[in-house]
Amino acid sequence: MRKNKMLAVIAIAMAVMMAATACGSKDNQSTKPDVSTEAGTAETTKGTTDETKSSGETTVSEEDSEGGETATEDAKKAASDAGSISSGVFTSKSGKYQITPPQGWTIEEDGDESAVAFSSPNGSDLLEVTYVEGDEADSAREVYPNTMEEYKELVSRGEDMEFVRYNVENGSDGSQTFSYAIRYKNPQDGVRYYAISGTYNAAAKKYISAAGTVESPDSAVEGQIEAALDTLKLK
Repeated sequence: MRKNKMLAVIAIAMAVMMAATACGSKDNQSTKPDVSTEAGTAETTKGTTDETKSSGETTVSEEDSEGGETATEDAKKAASDAGSISSGVFTSKSGKYQITPPQGWTIEEDGDESAVAFSSPNGSDLLEVTYVEGDEADSAREVYPNTMEEYKELVSRGEDMEFVRYNVENGSDGSQTFSYAIRYKNPQDGVRYYAISGTYNAAAKKYISAAGTVESPDSAVEGQIEAALDTLKLK
């Protein structure tokens, strides 16, 4: 949910190797006192070769720089402190959970493995994953009632709030599996669609959820969010 949003990304630094300085150092050593004409000719030839080499290496470095910028942008989409994306699948840094975000979405900044978010290309929509284990898992979760009718009585998000689905399963030890989605016909805060799925394991003290928030008018994003939520799993 937006009120609990914590985002994460790793800063990728691409270092471009420049060879011109090294070649310049070679040129400084090419002039020697009291050398013969033949030796001088050889040194002159060497200097010309070094200059040509320096020019060529500089060109390669410039090309590498352009390619490096593209690689950096791609890396930002694929990796963060929380984990990385491979073949479209995001795996948390510790390998404890996975999810497949919509294609082309980018990992957001400022967070860690416990909370990672992916933003749509237009920046209006978010997919957020929250993972907590240990004693903090209980406080991280929201306890959902058994039925949609009960939940409607607890929330007040406008009269145009429409439940798309609501499924909650409770375990005898307090564990819970939950999944629901809400659509807003006239969103007052910009949120047009909200969906969340997850589990709380009381015995293992683990909580995980994935939530999608849609503000863009493109209805196709709802399907992308739903497909992503279905891929969330603990390893």
